[in-house]
Amino acid sequence: MRKILSVLGIAALTLASAPPASATVVERIVAVIGDRAILLSDLRERAQPFIVQIHQNVPLGVQRNAAISQMYKGLIEKLVDEEIEQRAALNAKGTVTAREVDEALARVAAQNNITVEKLLSEARRTGLDAPAYREELRRQLLQTKLINVRLQGRIRVSEDDMKAAYKRLIVEEREKLTFKAAWVFLTVPPGAPREVSEAKRKLAEQVAHSAKTSDFATLAAQYSEDPSTRGAGGVLGASRMQEVPTPLVRVLTSLEVGQSSPAVKLPGGFAVLKLLEREETSMPTYEEARNDLGQRVYLEKMTQARRTWLDNLRRQQHVEVRL
Repeated sequence: MRKILSVLGIAALTLASAPPASATVVERIVAVIGDRAILLSDLRERAQPFIVQIHQNVPLGVQRNAAISQMYKGLIEKLVDEEIEQRAALNAKGTVTAREVDEALARVAAQNNITVEKLLSEARRTGLDAPAYREELRRQLLQTKLINVRLQGRIRVSEDDMKAAYKRLIVEEREKLTFKAAWVFLTVPPGAPREVSEAKRKLAEQVAHSAKTSDFATLAAQYSEDPSTRGAGGVLGASRMQEVPTPLVRVLTSLEVGQSSPAVKLPGGFAVLKLLEREETSMPTYEEARNDLGQRVYLEKMTQARRTWLDNLRRQQHVEVRL
């Protein structure tokens, strides 16, 4: 079911939003693109599957109202984008046939290992009847055609792009893994003279240099000014990244097990860290992930290029959002 929803872009749009729908329908214009108006009723109709998902996943009350409001704001922007793309398609004489929609339905069903009938049944449970589901697929197919014509030949994925993407994935995973780390912390009192801060910085750099070859627990016992960890070899009590300050997260996720950091400036002083243990990774190697990384980077670049293209089109015509 999650895959089906992602095909419709619902995962992204649930981050989007307007006030909760009331029992009384007030017909009004919520956006204008050139001479085309988007009505409140149009917006509410498109919002139905997202409303269903929010009701299923977000508790009743302030939190749900906020989620619905955010969803409407994102959805109205999506409708504006679709209208701009539709105009571009008309200019380019782009069309999507009923056969192409049928083929897309079959592909989505096959990806989810279900029949087309079952796919449409599941879609109905989210608030999308068969015509609405087909129309959503038609919009996505048209969008893909436009992107392919306008942007595809301009997208290039280099080895450096893939390595950078792999590094980001490694960091993202490390932020979720448990770990064990130690530090040497040198205090700089508030309002201390500059020469005091400079002396502590230089000492921290000396400790960082020594940490490459010396026993870290010994360095902590000798130099650390953190009384809560000095006697325990500098070992930190935190075992998850959510438990440490943001500057330390960046340092710890960059370290390999057994590696120590350069001197790090923190509020209140300087620190040198050493990563002692980390939960085993489930990430494939770079070579194993290379093909997937290429596709991932390509899609990221294509999405960015599409956004730039739409923003340029948007600046060329009158667009007013009234929500």
